[in-house]
Amino acid sequence: MIRVSVIIPTYNRVGDLPRVLDALACQTMPDFEVIVVDNGSTDGTAALLAARAQTDRQPLIHLPIAPSGPAGARNAGMKTARGEYFAFVDSDVALAPDWLGLTLAELIRSPTVPAVGGVVIYENDRDFVNAYGGNLSRIGLAWDACEGEPVTSLTAPATRLWINCSALLVRAQAARAIGGFGADFFYGFEDSDFGWRLSVAFGPQRVIPTARSFHNVGDTIGRAAGPLVFHGSKNRLASLIANARARHLAWALPVAVAYGVADAALRAPRGPKWRALLWNLTHLPATLARRRALAPLRRHDTAIQALFADSWFPAVRLKGMRRRPNRRQSVSDCALRDDRLTEGAR
Repeated sequence: MIRVSVIIPTYNRVGDLPRVLDALACQTMPDFEVIVVDNGSTDGTAALLAARAQTDRQPLIHLPIAPSGPAGARNAGMKTARGEYFAFVDSDVALAPDWLGLTLAELIRSPTVPAVGGVVIYENDRDFVNAYGGNLSRIGLAWDACEGEPVTSLTAPATRLWINCSALLVRAQAARAIGGFGADFFYGFEDSDFGWRLSVAFGPQRVIPTARSFHNVGDTIGRAAGPLVFHGSKNRLASLIANARARHLAWALPVAVAYGVADAALRAPRGPKWRALLWNLTHLPATLARRRALAPLRRHDTAIQALFADSWFPAVRLKGMRRRPNRRQSVSDCALRDDRLTEGAR
């Protein structure tokens, strides 16, 4: 019986995938399938997966799709999945052997919790946290919770409004009920948007410190490429419009738009940010349709209010970089190649 469908979006990660698949092969919970959704890789990913499908003990499905980013890839994986739970795992994240067992046990023990995650740890610096769930500000900015803190400081479960899809176990029924991931999101804020809707409809989510995964973030961080800036900027505002309750949106939307205009006017790259604002204007009918679709499911708005971040911005700003560096990473002022983006999205 397939209890869990592990859904892995990928694009040109043939160097990372063996590590990710090896970690899945070591899971102590055996009842799962693996679906690798391929956004058009050209680096030998298909051959690797064909070979692994002959030897891995769990069913391994290679699902090629037209390039649609992590959001579209996860949606495609959900349509193929047979499990009653979905484990979203990124193609550069290796799960500890007991991750599936621990998160599944937590969901079974807690029938009102829609999703469970754990602590995501830097692969190249295992003393420090990459994420322990996510923070969301009232004007729509999202960032990883507990980033940079010592792993040993996390000793208790925590309640979260959203959890990074680097490693997340969610009830399939709940994920389908909210419509999966935003079809227009491609990349950036797609997991915080998913988590926000999930919490609005089904209640807060939970992270547990015993469930560990390891994120191979690389040794050098460059500036975010223009397409990443565009998608992140457009999705941040679209998510706020679609998901915030009315009294929240009434004051937060003018603030978020003003921030977006100031950010586009004052900080490079300016073009992608202006295009993101224009995108939200031209796509407003579709965003409002998403808001209307969520309305019948809204049951937990009051319960999740305390989970919003106290500040509007993270303590350490990205300042145009792809991510915040840990102590073992160097920083480049160049926009490095980003394998989260297919060539067609550049």
